[in-house]
Amino acid sequence: MDLLDAVSLTKDYGNGRGLFNFSMQLNAGDIVGLIGVNGAGKTTLLNMLAGCIHADSGKISYEGEEVTMDSSCRKKFGISVDPNFYSYLTAYENLEALFYLNGIRDSERIKAEIKDVLTIVGLDGAEKKKIKEFSFGMKQRLGFAQALLNGQTVMLLDEPFVGLDIHGRAMVKDTIRAMAENRGMAVIFSDHNLDEVKSLCNRLIVIRDGVKHYDGDIHIQSAVMLNVDDTDQIDSRYARKLDQHRLVITEENMNEKLHYISSIATILSVEKVINPLEKLLEEGNDEDACTVRAI
Repeated sequence: MDLLDAVSLTKDYGNGRGLFNFSMQLNAGDIVGLIGVNGAGKTTLLNMLAGCIHADSGKISYEGEEVTMDSSCRKKFGISVDPNFYSYLTAYENLEALFYLNGIRDSERIKAEIKDVLTIVGLDGAEKKKIKEFSFGMKQRLGFAQALLNGQTVMLLDEPFVGLDIHGRAMVKDTIRAMAENRGMAVIFSDHNLDEVKSLCNRLIVIRDGVKHYDGDIHIQSAVMLNVDDTDQIDSRYARKLDQHRLVITEENMNEKLHYISSIATILSVEKVINPLEKLLEEGNDEDACTVRAI
């Protein structure tokens, strides 16, 4: 059974904006990257899953049960989608408020869990600092801390790497990996950087103009096309022959393949075949995904 299941979700803002007939399944331990250009519909999807906005149509289910706006199961979701804080309160007080909202009054538990989560996100020592004094990056870390405190089975994160330095990004990635592996947490997060997503996810969803265009394996290899004087003697184990003068090779063991091919034929030029995922992310470009570029 899927942990979280979205079926035919639609939210139409007009003028082609929104999310249209979107379906996906999320299983325990999944780390799913939701990628697309600005305005593609990523945040709309996360807000619907989080219960922040109503879908015009479609259904969300959690462990087989339909989720409504007031379903208690969302208390198990760690959510950081445009996180908001009480600017006049400290970091500690903002996190403490989450426990009170969830009916938890055990002061020792609250103190221990806040201390742990602030250490994880690198804000230990800043618990008494008011939010109005926080930088954008510190707010991003605190938003992630909120998600960690609430997250039991599912985490919904909107561009969690924005505003973070290299150490902050590494912290978020390491924490997500650990929670997925050790606790079976299902994580879906949005971003617009394919390389950032590839470094973390086991699955990728690409949204463009509110429509899902891809849902599957993150490891789609790029390739290059070689123009050579003659392909007749080239072993097909090393390259795919397109015609008498063109070969395509994938990036795996590329140096070995190039060395072999150059020993058999004369390489006249090399062109990069655009990764299909990269092609989907090229804003305003609807040409065939097999476009090549000279390199």
